[in-house]
Amino acid sequence: MGVEIPETMKALVGNRSIVTRLSNYACSSSSGDGVKVATVPVPIIEEHEILVRVHSIALNPTDFKHIDILSPRGAIIGCDYAGTVAKVGPKAAGAWAVGDRVAGATHGGLYTDRGSFAEYLKIPGHLAWKVPSSISDEEAATFGVSAVTAMLALNTRLGVPWADGGEDKGRSTTPILIYSGATSAGLYAIQLAKLAGLTVVATASPHSHDLVKEYGADDVFDYRSPTAVDKIIRAYPTIDRAMDCFSEGVSTAFCADVVRKNRGWVVTLLDPGKTDFDGVKVDFLLAYTAFGAEFQWLPPSGLNSARFHRIPKHCEGSMHHCREYPKP
Repeated sequence: MGVEIPETMKALVGNRSIVTRLSNYACSSSSGDGVKVATVPVPIIEEHEILVRVHSIALNPTDFKHIDILSPRGAIIGCDYAGTVAKVGPKAAGAWAVGDRVAGATHGGLYTDRGSFAEYLKIPGHLAWKVPSSISDEEAATFGVSAVTAMLALNTRLGVPWADGGEDKGRSTTPILIYSGATSAGLYAIQLAKLAGLTVVATASPHSHDLVKEYGADDVFDYRSPTAVDKIIRAYPTIDRAMDCFSEGVSTAFCADVVRKNRGWVVTLLDPGKTDFDGVKVDFLLAYTAFGAEFQWLPPSGLNSARFHRIPKHCEGSMHHCREYPKP
């Protein structure tokens, strides 16, 4: 049985001109009216997509960054969501049915017909997951960009084994560093690494140490301590992988110092620019490369307008993620 779908909906959309956004980019400012609530058409799904009636959303740093600089006027803001299926495309993967509870992440902030801060959104069927009865809409909405980012960093970049079925693989002596473990991405990364059987070493402020340990970290260090790097190296001499969940200031250099002896690998969530960390591989990722389409920012301004291509390994990882996580 179908549900009645309106022709229009309310959505939060970008409201800055290209001139204002370029000025914000150049001056690191936030001028102009960033967003407005507008009446826009309900997205028309393609045959491989589902239409979702949105019930809950979650916020990410990427949302305000898009609003300040990247979002064209009229683009629907927001990435994370939970809701119910309102319509199913004839070739949508996932055995979806109208009324199913659904959640995930979409590439919000760039398109006029794609974003989560709206009454409806469209998403490819294979890039959404079915919400179990044990999880509320509010909880499900948080399994979005941060969870996808943690999965991409660990499972598709750093070679962490998949913890299929959500089953703990047991304790391993293989260590991994999660810098800024108390962030949303950090907490997801800690859980995925722990389920995969790794020894999880994290950094956090002292007031967050208990939280990070509660989520599975085996050891936690204060990132502000001048002896933190040396203590980690002495305690975990084979450590060669790190996920930098902060990726600003000295965080990437901290991670590089930890894994340098073993010519290790650091994955960052922001572009570190030109770096030379003396034998350490530094790899920048964007969760949006897992959504199956190439994209470009600020075209045709010439500023920050590199084209980001679809990365098949990331797309496959995202599909795997949606099939396996979360479990009740």
